Amino acid sequence: MRISNIRVRLSADDLNSMIAEFAPDVPLRILAIQPDGVRGQFKFLMWNIDFAARPTCSADKGEISIEVSARKLVNIPPALVQMSLQEAMKDAPQGIEVLRQSLRLNVASLLEPLGIALKLNEFTCAEGALVIDLARVEIDMKGRTSELRSMWKRRGE
Repeated sequence: MRISNIRVRLSADDLNSMIAEFAPDVPLRILAIQPDGVRGQFKFLMWNIDFAARPTCSADKGEISIEVSARKLVNIPPALVQMSLQEAMKDAPQGIEVLRQSLRLNVASLLEPLGIALKLNEFTCAEGALVIDLARVEIDMKGRTSELRSMWKRRGE
């Protein structure tokens, strides 16, 4: 199956709902989305840390980069943040890297095992929305119907 030219706009409420569904135990919430990035708060040890995440896209590589900067009244050593990110991502699938306190996601590598290929045009922030512009999405459905059925059964739907 092939789908072309999809533009998705996700609000802060949409992202918070997705976080609650996919990772209910993660103490993270999105407060606002502005043109310079996604602003939120993360509970880290005993501190509430304000962060800004700026998404970028390299369309030719199918790579999404998210640069995360955080601030707190108490200085947290960068090495501790780096170590925490690496620890959180140690069991992550191939295609996720931690580089200098930022995450780099290679979308093509992450979706390939699922039989999904996509080409991105844009991954940016606008006032009030995270914008994902897909040039093309191809889903290989051959032989995957039983996998999809079992996924829906696990979700209880």
